[in-house]
Amino acid sequence: MKLDFSRETRNRMLANMLVVLVGLSFYFAMTHINVISSFLDTMMEILRPFIYGFVLAFLLNSPVKYFDRVLAKRLKNRKISRALAVITGMVLFFLIIGLLIAVLVPQLMDSVVMLVKNIQDFASNLEGYVAELTSVLQQEYHLDPALYENLTSTWESILAMGSSLLLSGFQRLLGLTGQLTTWVLDFFIALIVSVYLLMSKEHFFAQWRKTLYAFFKKETVENLLYVGRLTSSTFNGFINGKLIDSLIIGILTFICLSIMNMPYVLLVSVIIGVTNIIPFFGPFIGAIPSTFIILIVDPLQAVWFVIFILVLQQIDGNIIGPKILGSSTGLPAIWVMFAILVGGGLAGFAGMIAGVPTMAVIYTLFKAYVKQKLEQKELPSGTEEYLASDRSPYQIREEKQHATEPAGSDS
Repeated sequence: MKLDFSRETRNRMLANMLVVLVGLSFYFAMTHINVISSFLDTMMEILRPFIYGFVLAFLLNSPVKYFDRVLAKRLKNRKISRALAVITGMVLFFLIIGLLIAVLVPQLMDSVVMLVKNIQDFASNLEGYVAELTSVLQQEYHLDPALYENLTSTWESILAMGSSLLLSGFQRLLGLTGQLTTWVLDFFIALIVSVYLLMSKEHFFAQWRKTLYAFFKKETVENLLYVGRLTSSTFNGFINGKLIDSLIIGILTFICLSIMNMPYVLLVSVIIGVTNIIPFFGPFIGAIPSTFIILIVDPLQAVWFVIFILVLQQIDGNIIGPKILGSSTGLPAIWVMFAILVGGGLAGFAGMIAGVPTMAVIYTLFKAYVKQKLEQKELPSGTEEYLASDRSPYQIREEKQHATEPAGSDS
């Protein structure tokens, strides 16, 4: 006997099978979370050079496009102009990195060595001050000897903890040098990958489009391509704008701190400039260690530094940042905080940076989807239309319809 299922029955059976498969997959993932986590870590180790290469190609895409456009007007051969544009972009990148290393690293090393020396002097001076203070309290105010011993032991434990943290930090820094070979190898692989991507980006994009059209409907492909363009423009505008903004903030910090005769000007300027890449929390993340570094040398200058950072961040947040970034994200502050916290929890420093443009893409797509659904129901799409809790949007729609009807239409 041959079974003859209708189209609706087959679709229902397929949907039930998919639900069962998803449920089994979720159960397997929950019961083998350690195995999956280990597998993902291994895959990330393998794909890390390719990820770095993609990021490098993404960062160099804008200057390469500019050089390619200029060279294409003078050279007839398209491949030669693209190759020269890629080479020019790479040379520019290495020149910037080499200049930063040549200028910053020696002074940073001197600042770190001086900082370690000052920390030791600061700890010894502070220890002497605490010993003198406790002695005065014991002699003049008859401090309980047991309390004096507790204060002394607590202070010694704090010093020991600080010394161990400092020592572990240097040990970790020395341990990183053991990974230098792996980093260099990953960098060269990433460099090769980025060159291939920049040289043949149109070809790779064409292959991607061909694959999409082969497996999906036309409307689905157009939606996916729109998401890709939105993601690329959002990330490109945000990352490039944030790098320029952070560079300006670092230079302004260096100039102002030099005028104010602050200690460790270059070290503090680098910290402020680098952490400023992180939106919202970046200024606070950079200001905390910088204030501590200056506090070791001169507490009064640390107070002036905090005031300067507050003024600088107001200027950056209200003038410099909006001028450079414009509306590259368009995210409300609450979603910026959410994106940074989630991104930082998932991927650390890189997640804090990438979390904001990722959230901006999701926010834009969801906002457009909500607007589309409301328009299908002929409901207003403006948020202000929903502030009145005593009236539903359907009532507002009917009121607008009545207001636009011509007079005498009921007769």
